Amino acid sequence: MGVLGGLLERIGLRRAPARPRPSMPAGPVVEPMPAPKPAKAEAPPAAKAPQAPVSDEERERQNALKELRRSFQHGILDARFREIEVDLRFIEDFKSLIDSGQGEFPVPPAAAFDVMRIVDDPGYPVTKVAAAIACDPALAGSVLSLANSPLHRGAQSVETLPDAIVRLGQRHLRLLLLEIALHSTRVTAKPYEAFTTLAWKHSLLTAQLAHVVAKSAGLDVDHAYMAGLFHDVGTFAVLTAARKLANRQTRRITAQTLLKLIDAHAHALDAHVVGLWRLPEPVAQAVIHRRSPRESNHDAKLAAVTAIANDLGRPVGAWVPRREIDFAKHPGIETLGLDVAKLPAESAILGIALKIEKVSGSS
Repeated sequence: MGVLGGLLERIGLRRAPARPRPSMPAGPVVEPMPAPKPAKAEAPPAAKAPQAPVSDEERERQNALKELRRSFQHGILDARFREIEVDLRFIEDFKSLIDSGQGEFPVPPAAAFDVMRIVDDPGYPVTKVAAAIACDPALAGSVLSLANSPLHRGAQSVETLPDAIVRLGQRHLRLLLLEIALHSTRVTAKPYEAFTTLAWKHSLLTAQLAHVVAKSAGLDVDHAYMAGLFHDVGTFAVLTAARKLANRQTRRITAQTLLKLIDAHAHALDAHVVGLWRLPEPVAQAVIHRRSPRESNHDAKLAAVTAIANDLGRPVGAWVPRREIDFAKHPGIETLGLDVAKLPAESAILGIALKIEKVSGSS
C-alpha cells in the first residue's frame, strides 16, 4: 500500500476494507406469529325448554308396551338351540300317525257348535241362544268375559247373556263363538303351553289385522276375521296330536321336538282341520292357500289378506320370530292391488296387541 496509503489511513481519509462476516447456515423462514385476537365473550348456554311432565296414563302405557315386548319373545325358541334335544324316534312315530290318518285333532266343543247352528238362522231368538249358551257354564262365562273385553266391548259393560247377545248381534256373536271354540282347544301342559299361547295370541292379532286390511280392500271383513283366526289351526292340531301320542307312549317331549313337528306338519294339516270346523268355503280356501294366494283362484284376495295380516306383526316380533318385511314387494299386496300406505301402522298394531295381551291375561 506504500507510505502514502499508510498515512491516509492514520488520518482517517481512507477506510480499511471490511472483513467478510461468517455465513449463517440456511434454515426455514419463520413467519412472525400474528397478534392474538381478543377473545369474544361466550354467550351463556341456552336454557333447555322445560319438558312437560309425563302423565300417569302415559307412564302406564309405556310400561305396558315394555311388558308387551317381553311377552312377544316369551316362549320363542332361540334358533341356536333348535337342533339339540330333538327326539328323532318320536318324530318318526308322529309322521306314521299322521300318514295313517289316525291322528286326533281339535274340534269345536259341542255346545259351541249347537249355538252356532242356531245363530246361523237370521231370525234366531235371543232367549233360545242364551239358553243354549247357559247350558255350558264355561261357554257362558267366556261369552260374557269376551263381550266385555277390550277387543269386543262397547261403551258400557253387559252383565247378562241376553244383553251380550243383543249387543254383539248375529255377525259378531258367531265370530265370538268361533274365537271361544278355538281357544278351548289350546294345550296347557308343558312344554306345549308355550307354543299354544304364542299361536293363540298371534292368531287373535292376525284376525284383527285381517279385518282392518279387508276393510281397506273392500272385502268381506267377517270372512277375513275367520281366516286370520284360523290361519295357524294346523299348529293347534300338531300340539293336540303330539300330546296325546306322548301320553300314550309316556314320553317327555322337548320344545325343540315340538318345533320340528310344527315346521313339518302344521301347514299340511290346515286343510284337514278347517274341514272339521266346517268353516265357510272362502275362509277354508284362504287358510289353505295363504302362503300362495293366487292358487286359491276365486278366493285369492281373501288369501292375500290373510297372508298380509299374518306378516304385519313380524317386523315388531308380535309372538313370532322377528323379521323385516318389504311390504311393497309382498305378493299379497300385488294380488290385492292395495296401497301400502293403507296398511296399519306399527302404533296401531301395538295398540291391538296390547288389548290382546289384556284379554289373554284374563282368560
